[in-house]
Amino acid sequence: MISPLARRLRLGRAIRELREASGMTGAALGREAGLDRTAVSKVENGERRPLDTILRILDVLLPESDDRYRAPQRVARDGLAKGWWTEAKYAAMGDRQARTADIEAGARAIREYQNSLLPGLLQTEAYARHRGQVALDDGADFDLSGTVAGRMRRQLQVSGPDGSEYDVVLEPQAIERLPVPPAVMREQLHHLLDLATTRENVSVRILPVDARLGRGYVPRSPFSLYAYPDPEDLTLVAVDTVTTDLLVTEAQEAQRYARLFDQLRDAALSPEASADLIQKAADLVAADA
Repeated sequence: MISPLARRLRLGRAIRELREASGMTGAALGREAGLDRTAVSKVENGERRPLDTILRILDVLLPESDDRYRAPQRVARDGLAKGWWTEAKYAAMGDRQARTADIEAGARAIREYQNSLLPGLLQTEAYARHRGQVALDDGADFDLSGTVAGRMRRQLQVSGPDGSEYDVVLEPQAIERLPVPPAVMREQLHHLLDLATTRENVSVRILPVDARLGRGYVPRSPFSLYAYPDPEDLTLVAVDTVTTDLLVTEAQEAQRYARLFDQLRDAALSPEASADLIQKAADLVAADA
């Protein structure tokens, strides 16, 4: 399935463009559709709304005989689909991670930059559990077992038989620093090395400290880009902060992140040289353990 959130955002963009082309305000469109004044803005912002609400808005903007009617109707239905993250057994994974799973679903390509830790899609269970416990000790409030279970399930998006193309750039401290006990880090680095060298759809590059960064711009936070098979779907960018993920949906802003990722990837070591560096980091951890 394609990310329901990505489909709702695509639908919201289409409705906004149709509304603006007709010269209507959101309030006027809501009145014409017989809806609450906030209903249109919620649909345009990609919030989950009942299908009946969406169809009433479309009926005002387009006659059902219009060839353009069918595509947004289909996208609307896709946007209301429920993914594995809504199943009862994953209820404890948390809203933030469920949203990430939604964004990842059906992605053709995922590009990710991490400056200090390993991304969730690459973490071992032990690494994820230890990092979660650290967050709990620091005052966070979530179900640790549920969070770890959700993270392990999310990884099928990359490690499954039709896994997304996954291209990740890591700062050296992500593999050299020890945010977990040495034995856990050693296992984690071996797992990372296995993914990087045996999965054709996975590419891991290390960005050395002395890398030449072209224009010299350095990202302030980790971020991920998601591209979907249908070119009409938006490219989404999630910017990772301590407590939330900021979702970038505007095309021009997403393109800036895409150019930044390309800059980082081009400055990073090759996958082969990066694998050598990961192996050396694992050997050092084994020696210190």
